[in-house]
Amino acid sequence: MMKYNFMKYRKLILLSSFLLGIASLISCESEYTKTVNREADKGVLKDSLVLGMSFGYTKQDFFDHCWKLNNKGLVTQGPNNRSVQYQLSSNDNNQNLTAILMLFYGNFNENNIMTGMDMEFSYKAWAPWNDDLYSDKLVPVLIDTLLRWFPGNRFMSIKSDKLDSDTYVKVDGNRQIMVYPKGIKNVVVKIEDLKYKYPEKFKQSK
Repeated sequence: MMKYNFMKYRKLILLSSFLLGIASLISCESEYTKTVNREADKGVLKDSLVLGMSFGYTKQDFFDHCWKLNNKGLVTQGPNNRSVQYQLSSNDNNQNLTAILMLFYGNFNENNIMTGMDMEFSYKAWAPWNDDLYSDKLVPVLIDTLLRWFPGNRFMSIKSDKLDSDTYVKVDGNRQIMVYPKGIKNVVVKIEDLKYKYPEKFKQSK
């Protein structure tokens, strides 16, 4: 009898934990959805990206702009020539203790229009034996930097089925910025134009 009661109690605890987890996930998702809907209702477009670029660039515009930045000595080719590399300056990084590298490349739709940008950040001096330079330490530094680059709403923490770590999201108008660590070295930042993801929500934006 005691064993039966214990098993019954254990199943109840497991069920309660599962339901609490589901409720927490739904709460996070609904908060995100409410934020997207609220920003869409404002009808205001936020098109600016980094280094003077914007949503709506053609692929050729992107290449031409990066070429000009390269000629000014602001960017270089990234590893394997698959991205553009930029080193954050003291103006970019308020906690300018260690140099931070940014790799970036535009996302383009079938019409070669830039609808977003993929970026990866890491400490220039990163080493596997120095956990002060690990990605989890870099995340809050980047969030602070991104808030100064893109003022407005704060970042919210959400859970993603596709990622093991916490994901941080900020939505201002149609512009969404997502931040999450990738391994112990890199932090991924994805900027996305929600006009293309949720066209029915942002059709009134201008």
